[in-house]
Amino acid sequence: MTLSALIKKGGLAKAMTATPATIATQEMDNTVTVAPVATVAVAVKPEPLPKLSPGQETAIRAWLAHIEETDSAVIADLLAKCAANPEARAYCLEQAKQVPPAPEPDYTATCAACRYFQRTNHPHLGHCTKGEPEAIAGLWDSDRRYCEQFLTGTKQSTGIQTDTRKDKHEVKTP
Repeated sequence: MTLSALIKKGGLAKAMTATPATIATQEMDNTVTVAPVATVAVAVKPEPLPKLSPGQETAIRAWLAHIEETDSAVIADLLAKCAANPEARAYCLEQAKQVPPAPEPDYTATCAACRYFQRTNHPHLGHCTKGEPEAIAGLWDSDRRYCEQFLTGTKQSTGIQTDTRKDKHEVKTP
C-alpha cells in the first residue's frame, strides 16, 4: 500500500500530528532596507602562509633527526604539512626548540691519552690504530686535537725506562 493511500484511509492518523506554521517575523510600518541586528559577513581571501624558511626547515629536520625519524616519505610529508598549515608549523617549530644543541667538539684530547694510539720507536710519535689522518711521520703524542675516535685508555709506555725511586742517591751497604 502506498503512503498516499494510507493517508486517505486514515491509517496514519494515530501516528501523525500536524502543527500549523507560525509567522516568525512581524511586519513593521516603516520599511527598513537592512535589519538593525543583522551582521554582514564578507568573505576575505586569507593571506597565503609565508614559505617555510631554510632556517625553519633546518630546525624541523634537526628535530626529526633528534627523535630518530629517518623515513624520507614521512619527513617530506611533515614538511609539506608545515608549509601549508600554520598550526602544524607552529607545533613543529616549538618541538624543534626543545632539541638540545649539538655538543661542542672537545679539543683537549691528546693522542697519548687515547687507547688507539700506538707508539713507534720514537718516544713521542705514534699512529692511530683507528685510521685517523696523520702526517707521514705519525702523530705527536702531546698535540691537542679533536678526534671522533678518541677513547680514554691507559697510557702506553714510551719504552724509556725512568727511575721512580724516592731517593735516587741512596747508598746500599751489604
